[in-house]
Amino acid sequence: MGAIKALLASACLLPCISSGQTLPPFKVSDTTYQTMTLSTYLNELNEKNPALRAKKLTADSAASTAKQAGMPYLSPILTYARGSVYTQAPYTGYTNPASNTVGATVTVEGWGKRSAREAYAQSEANRHLAEMIVETRSVETQAIFNYIDALRTKLLWQSYQSAIDKLSAYKGQDVSSHKTEFLAAQKVLANDLKYYSYGLVNFLGNPNQPLPLPVGMLNIPPQKFTTKDLVERAQDNRADLTSSKASIESAAANLEMVKAGKNPDFLPGLYYTETPPYSSNGVGYGAQKSFSFLLSIPLGNGLLNDSDLIAASNTVAEQEVNLVAAKTKIVTEINQTYLQYQAAKDRLETAAASYSQAKPSQNLGLQGLLKFREAEYELIDARTVHAKTLILLQRLSGDFDVPNLN
Repeated sequence: MGAIKALLASACLLPCISSGQTLPPFKVSDTTYQTMTLSTYLNELNEKNPALRAKKLTADSAASTAKQAGMPYLSPILTYARGSVYTQAPYTGYTNPASNTVGATVTVEGWGKRSAREAYAQSEANRHLAEMIVETRSVETQAIFNYIDALRTKLLWQSYQSAIDKLSAYKGQDVSSHKTEFLAAQKVLANDLKYYSYGLVNFLGNPNQPLPLPVGMLNIPPQKFTTKDLVERAQDNRADLTSSKASIESAAANLEMVKAGKNPDFLPGLYYTETPPYSSNGVGYGAQKSFSFLLSIPLGNGLLNDSDLIAASNTVAEQEVNLVAAKTKIVTEINQTYLQYQAAKDRLETAAASYSQAKPSQNLGLQGLLKFREAEYELIDARTVHAKTLILLQRLSGDFDVPNLN
């Protein structure tokens, strides 16, 4: 991805205009911020997040293993034997023929072992890839919510700044008191923004970079859903379901590999022996050459012990239970979040109506200004809850597109 090109300065100016709502620029002098859109931030996140990088390395290792898992295990053994060497002749007149034997033995795996091993390695690669995607979606969701929290505090800071600017048109003890109150609130919000921005940096794993400053107005239009459609889409697109299915496939492949492991291997060997001419007790013997064939079949305890088969079979059943539980969880999560979203939509509608009603009075006296500021504060909070609930509902249903925070 590389470094993001953005304006770095000790004072950041961010005009925010949306749907007739205008806020003054965000300004700070004690912190270096870097303006960053959500899509840019998520791109950086996917590239730099330490947890995701670790998952990617694990997935790459599994994929590399899968590529070579189908290679046969020959385990060749080369043998060379020199004729017997005696420290003294066994009897008078004995001659050592000093023969030379060269041999080779290889392993021929039992039937089904190689294909089962290859299938298991590939299923493990698929499982690690699915787990990496699950981790990616989880980290993205947490980061998006952190980004929205940071954006909310920035918008509230700007809302207070707008009220402070308009207070300059009025005079009196009440005006001074409200201004002091607003400045104190801004200080807290600036602290909160810095806190959430540090959280955003933590997701990127680079504590030395400038703090990210979010962009947007959180003005996301309400949407209509049916829980039936959301559940159906989730069944097709949820990353955790894909991961559960991959775990079942991996467990089933492991079971087949355990079964194939019961099949005995064969160790054929071929030996060549050559004895040079020699004489013994006055009798001459000519050169001799011979070939020998050896077949070994090792029989392990696996033929008598089936505990590994039981364990592997239970793992398959366990993963199938996990899949059923995941599907049930999806239905529950979507229905619960749908109820929350309906409430968030109602709150947003009420806040937007109050904001529209209070907007004309913002320039008609101090009380009108204060009423408008409270309405704007509530609108920003309502937009925040609506945005987070909507994004959660979409991601629970398998829609992982980057949201537009407007």
